[in-house]
Amino acid sequence: MSSEPARKTEKREPPAPREADGWALFSTLLSGVLVWSAIGWAADKLLGFQALFLPIGAVLGMVGAIYLIVVKTRQV
Repeated sequence: MSSEPARKTEKREPPAPREADGWALFSTLLSGVLVWSAIGWAADKLLGFQALFLPIGAVLGMVGAIYLIVVKTRQV
């Protein structure tokens, strides 16, 4: 027999959402879109395009931000 006491396996409930969590997720989404849009805009200016990389950057920023939000909310 083992000398260690048996561990209790109790399931933890996820913490209740707070108002600050919503603002954090919103700011993650907003900053992702803004930062990658700015990178796309700068690439357009440097490479001489009208509006090629700006929408690509906006979409990439949104996809990346949504991925980060999903990862953040699934952590327990």
